[in-house]
Amino acid sequence: TEYWTIIGAFLGILFFFIFRSVHKNTQIIRRLSSELEKSFPVLLSQGESSILEFKSSFRWDIKENKVNRNLENVIIKTLAGFLNSDGGTQLIGVDDNGNLIGLEKDYENLKKQNRDGFEQAVMTLISTKLGTTTCGSILVMFHSAKGKDACRIIAMPSPRPIYVKDGNITKFYMRTGCSTRELNLQDAVDYISMRWNR
Repeated sequence: TEYWTIIGAFLGILFFFIFRSVHKNTQIIRRLSSELEKSFPVLLSQGESSILEFKSSFRWDIKENKVNRNLENVIIKTLAGFLNSDGGTQLIGVDDNGNLIGLEKDYENLKKQNRDGFEQAVMTLISTKLGTTTCGSILVMFHSAKGKDACRIIAMPSPRPIYVKDGNITKFYMRTGCSTRELNLQDAVDYISMRWNR
């Protein structure tokens, strides 16, 4: 009987982990379906929030009228914050007021000057700065209106903590309200323990 007790306990634990994994995956699918149901005009009209952020461009500095690779870091920081929190959507090619600017200037500065080239640049940046496995939590799509494109990046809540590689430094971000905040070491440890070690 001791043998069967051990087998029963093992199976109980196994089924618990299987159920938990299926439950989490079901929640992710529901969340993604809910995000995909939102139309582009509705997103624009909602304004920025804890789960929605607008970015004018990927790497084209509108004020300086030139390429500025530092703008990519702002994109990455926001995505990391979404991944480490409850997920979110980033619209690139849209100004802070929800006006569609388009991606034409960004396209012009890519090897492949179209949507495919833009998506490749985005996914390469994510892979380099956040890790290749992070790409599995990201969905990239495009919308067009009035002859202009916008890129919609949906970041699902990550199953593990996501760190941003910044040279030799590793940083941790989370989303708080309408902004993305870098956490110091102690706050990051506390947050990670609360968020993923339940």
